[in-house]
Amino acid sequence: MKIGNKKDALVTGGTIDCIHGDIVHCFLVNSSIWFGLSILGYALYNMRRPETEVLPDERTEKNGQRAGYAAFRIILVSAGLLLLADERGLCNLEIGGALSSTIIIGMFSFVILRWHYNMINSE
Repeated sequence: MKIGNKKDALVTGGTIDCIHGDIVHCFLVNSSIWFGLSILGYALYNMRRPETEVLPDERTEKNGQRAGYAAFRIILVSAGLLLLADERGLCNLEIGGALSSTIIIGMFSFVILRWHYNMINSE
């Protein structure tokens, strides 16, 4: 099998890893591959935009800071709840699962809160 470019190699590697691994590991590997490719595409798109369009105004920076502070508090609360649940014996957590879920919670909360604050201030 001849692999034409690096993207095919990544997808093929993720698929081969799924054959020999469990379903959770398969999901994490493939989702990280697609997330990385989408971030690369977003970065390439932003590189080609004119500089006057890229510079954020004060309102956007303030909304990003507010969303960052709120997302950090959400990360702390979710990590605390996971540790409390593990301490009480409600669930048997491994450190990798707890950290990955906390990071995913933080990323999604930051994106949603930044969108929310931009919608509130644009009215």
